Amino acid sequence: LHEIHIWSPLQHENIIPLLGITTKFDRTVSIVTEWMERGNAHQYVQDIAVDPRPLHVLQLLDIARGMNYLHSHGIAHGDLKGENVLISGSGRALVTDFGFSRLLNPPPILDVDPPRGGTLPWMAPEKLDTRAVTREADVWAFGMTALVSTLP
Repeated sequence: LHEIHIWSPLQHENIIPLLGITTKFDRTVSIVTEWMERGNAHQYVQDIAVDPRPLHVLQLLDIARGMNYLHSHGIAHGDLKGENVLISGSGRALVTDFGFSRLLNPPPILDVDPPRGGTLPWMAPEKLDTRAVTREADVWAFGMTALVSTLP
């Protein structure tokens, strides 16, 4: 429910909209979003046969716009990587997966830690020793996403 609380009010062209949730009898919660036919950014960049750099730069700009929106609304993503960016049919990149997100300045009643975790190669060094989900850690993860996505 933490992820849904963070994600549901977000409205930006580079954040995938949360359309709804479903629950099953076993209390499993599933998140409903728009279908992104090109899949995630990591796989998409690896799958295209032509030089991906021009398109990749546009995707990075989309990711940066989405992350700027999150940060300007007091949210740190906490697990940014190519697998957590989906590509629309038109090639637009949309940030998704808010399971490790955190409100940067929450009211005291909402100041709870998100689940600890993330993806090790994309974690900022300070996140390895603490529960730091910060803007700075997101900037580090953005840089790692850009670097890893451009490797041959």
